[in-house]
Amino acid sequence: MSVITVAGAGTGGLVAAMKLASQGHDVTVYERLSEQDCGYEQKDAFDATAMEYAGIEIPDDFIAPGNDITFYPLDENIEPITTPSPENYKNITVDRKVLFRYLCSLAKDAGAKFVFETEITAPIILGSRICGIKTSAGDIYSDLVIDACGMNSPLRKNMPEFTAIDRETETHDYLHAYRAVFDRTPDVTEFGERYKIYINSDTGFTWIITEEDCVDVLIVDFNEIPFSMVADRLHKISLRNPQMGKNMIKNGKFMSIPIRQPLAVLVADGYAAVGDSAYMTYAAKGSGIAYSIKAGTMLANTVSLDDQGLFEAETLWDYQKTFYKEIGFDACRIALVKNLLPYMTADEINEIFKLRLVTSEELEKLINGDYQKSKLPGMIMDKIKLIGDLPEFRSQLLMLAGWFGKFAVIEPFLPGKYSREDADKWRDRYNKFFESVGSSSDSLAQAVEKAEEKKEKKDKKAAQKAEKAEQKAEQKAEKAEQKAEKSDAKDKKKKKNQENQDTETAE
Repeated sequence: MSVITVAGAGTGGLVAAMKLASQGHDVTVYERLSEQDCGYEQKDAFDATAMEYAGIEIPDDFIAPGNDITFYPLDENIEPITTPSPENYKNITVDRKVLFRYLCSLAKDAGAKFVFETEITAPIILGSRICGIKTSAGDIYSDLVIDACGMNSPLRKNMPEFTAIDRETETHDYLHAYRAVFDRTPDVTEFGERYKIYINSDTGFTWIITEEDCVDVLIVDFNEIPFSMVADRLHKISLRNPQMGKNMIKNGKFMSIPIRQPLAVLVADGYAAVGDSAYMTYAAKGSGIAYSIKAGTMLANTVSLDDQGLFEAETLWDYQKTFYKEIGFDACRIALVKNLLPYMTADEINEIFKLRLVTSEELEKLINGDYQKSKLPGMIMDKIKLIGDLPEFRSQLLMLAGWFGKFAVIEPFLPGKYSREDADKWRDRYNKFFESVGSSSDSLAQAVEKAEEKKEKKDKKAAQKAEKAEQKAEQKAEKAEQKAEKSDAKDKKKKKNQENQDTETAE
């Protein structure tokens, strides 16, 4: 029996704690929040196959209707696109607090212990090994530390360089978000689709999910969200969705959502990262719950094979390989698409919908990861042929196709067996690729900015030309009017003279 510390009560950590405790290990979960405060006050949806994968019984009240998503473009005159749920798709929609309580109870039933209201500050390092955690309650030593502290994990941020584990986040590694739940207007029964996503005119989107008793709203942007923007978007979405009431009943909170590619290296001697600590998020679905549940299961399965209980990076590497094979590489492709989104213009987004460059079936496959990765570059090239007069957008898609092609070359370099040297090489190759993507994204941003400036100048010049033409037309009309007035006055004068002559003749 080994002593295992789970740092943080994240979803993946709870699943790992449950499974490892059931194997007979001495497992303790340490969490900075109180038990009552754990879990967000919000509902999230995810694929039920994640819990089936983990062998976790799904409560009946977790099962919800299909998760069809309808995307609305900027231009309200263009038809939206709906991505239908796959055939026989089983969807889970559950409040995060309810999910936490459920997974927590399963872990406790399996024998895991919990210590709440304990701040975790750093890993304890002896030689080349992680052998525990520093906390507000003192140092805690263990044979294995599982990092489930989340996106801003103090463990990951304080890992030694030699572990090859990335420590910090970059600007576009996360989204800024505001989430609130409103009451539902009782007399409004016709409101269209249950789950809608409205593309915003800048660098984000707003979703609205209509439940039986409430309306869930999420506002997301790549840039910081001032409250004035929140108020404006809430007002606009309420105008288009009369079922949304005026009373906020939950949340009204700002938060960050990680969306970057997973960590290049997930393990070190005595350490493994899971969930948001390792950036196991799926931006296309807006939730990392399914990824975390699966990853927690993969980690527990790998630990169960370590008969000697050494938990070195070499024995934990099977967890890394399984994760990337089943989840990680697909998550990387979603992250590549993410790199284009902040730089797309309103015209380009409208064109995607107008020309149906992405069909509902293709969106469904992308969102559910059900596509052949080898065909992605070719599919993008086919789409490029359909693009009209948007040269910058064509360049963006060519760049994306190039990224997919280059990443396919990176994948085989994931080491089959662990060595510190090979892990370093993999980390450097993997990170160098995504750094190059970031650099090309910056170049793309500059190109888009120049294109927009050029378009603004062109539009301004056209507006000035139109204004001059209008002024010229007005001047011409004015002259014509003056001429007509003179002619009319001349005719009146002539007529009056004639009338005077006729009067004189008559006398």
